[in-house]
Amino acid sequence: MSSSSHKFYHLHDIDPQVLLDTYTSDRKYLDELVIFPLKGIYKMLESGHIKGDTLIELSTGAYVFDLFPFCNYFHNFFILEFNRSSMKALQKWMNKEPGVLDWIHASNIVAELEGCSVNWEEKEEDVRKRIKHILKCDIANENLTDPVILRNADCVFCFFVLEHISKTQDAFCANLKKVSSMLKPGGCLLLVSALNGTHYTVAEHKYHILHHNEEDVRAALQNTGFTIEQWEVMESEIRNDVMYYEHIAFVSAVKNCDV
Repeated sequence: MSSSSHKFYHLHDIDPQVLLDTYTSDRKYLDELVIFPLKGIYKMLESGHIKGDTLIELSTGAYVFDLFPFCNYFHNFFILEFNRSSMKALQKWMNKEPGVLDWIHASNIVAELEGCSVNWEEKEEDVRKRIKHILKCDIANENLTDPVILRNADCVFCFFVLEHISKTQDAFCANLKKVSSMLKPGGCLLLVSALNGTHYTVAEHKYHILHHNEEDVRAALQNTGFTIEQWEVMESEIRNDVMYYEHIAFVSAVKNCDV
C-alpha cells in the first residue's frame, strides 16, 4: 500500500479498541508509546515550569492514561477529539457504560513512575471530575472547536496527533498555529511526535504519519512563536510493517506571542 492510499485519523473511521489492543499489548510498544511520554510529562511537571488551571488535550485515540500525571497540577481538562469513533468511546468511558476501554494496563506504569501504589478506580474518578468537556473538532476550521469558543489554556498537550492529521509539512505548521491560538501567552505546549514516520496500522488499515524530521519540528515551533525548553528523543526499536517511525520526540515549549 502506497503512502498516498493511507487513511487519516481525522477523516476515516477507526476502531478504538483495536487501536488500544494493538499498541498496549506488547512491551516494546508500551516502552515507546506510553512509558517514554509519561516520563517526559512527569519530569516537566516536577520541574515546576508548568503552572495554571486549565489543560487542553488532543490525541490520536480515546486515551485517558496520558491525563493521569496532570491531575495534581490542573483542575480543568478539555479534550478535543478529531475522530468520531474515538469521541464516542471517550463519552462511554465518562458515563461508565458497559464495554468501556480498559486502562488497567497503565495503572502499574503510573504507580511505578509516581513511586506509590495507585488505586485504579480513584485515578479514573479523578480524571473524570476534571474533564469539563469532550469536544469534536475539525482541523479545517481556524477555531478547531467551532462553534464553541474556549478560553485559552495554560497548557496544551498534543499526544501523537499533529503528524497524523497533517498531510504535508505546510499543513503541520498551519495546524500547529491553530493549536497555538488556544494557548495563553507564556503557556506551555507539550508535544509528543513521531519523527521520520510513515504509517501505523489498525486492523488491516494503514493510517498516515507525516514524514518529517527534528529540524522540521523545531522550525515549525520557532516560526509559530515558541521557545523550546526541553527536547528529548528516543530512537525507535519497532520499525515494522505494523508501525514505522524512526524516533519519538518529547517537546516542551513556551508560547512567546501569537504569530
